[in-house]
Amino acid sequence: MVKSSHSPVRWNIFARELEDILVARGLRLGHLNDRGVVYHPEKVRRLQHSLASPEHLTTLNPEEMERLGTIMQLTDNEQQRLRAALLATAVEMVLMDRVDPETALMASDDVFNILFAAMKAQPGTVMARNVKGVAMTGDADMLGDAAFMQALDLIDRATLALHVSRSAPLLQAQVVHARQAYDGFTRSIELLQRCQVPEHASESWHFWHDEAFHGQEMAKALMQPKEGEST
Repeated sequence: MVKSSHSPVRWNIFARELEDILVARGLRLGHLNDRGVVYHPEKVRRLQHSLASPEHLTTLNPEEMERLGTIMQLTDNEQQRLRAALLATAVEMVLMDRVDPETALMASDDVFNILFAAMKAQPGTVMARNVKGVAMTGDADMLGDAAFMQALDLIDRATLALHVSRSAPLLQAQVVHARQAYDGFTRSIELLQRCQVPEHASESWHFWHDEAFHGQEMAKALMQPKEGEST
């Protein structure tokens, strides 16, 4: 369901499903930082904002997804639910660039339900197994530089491409999406180097720069076929 008559729209499908899983445990998104799933409140604030804004579709990166599963002791059903949500959010991001936000969300929510049902029916498929483990911040001083905001948007997009690459059943598709992720992270680093707000000495700037650099390294690894594999 996209929304009920009594609840606001939650635009980010991944953050919505993650929030619901946490609520069932008596937790909130803010506990991701408290429990060590993510290491900086910047990521939590961006996730929270992405629920209220169709312009920013933030997800956890692959390593944060792995910590989430371990720390929160996610069930198989919950892991499948989040994997379906990641792929549906990747579809949602593409559609947001092409149609109005409401249509993009409705169509992507249908994709989520179809994927989740397929994963539950066929848990041994590559799609169901390989997606392992991304919102404008609430601080007013984060709004002052267009290059910084564009960099964060690119990190969101690159992180989703990284997840799609890791779930791809064919090596060729893995490499194509990994290249998209690598290019997005690379461009975000270039923009972060150019931005004036926040200052490069700030904790916030260093967090996002490290996030982009680490994502770039993960994408690079996926672009290099293992011995014995070919595209």
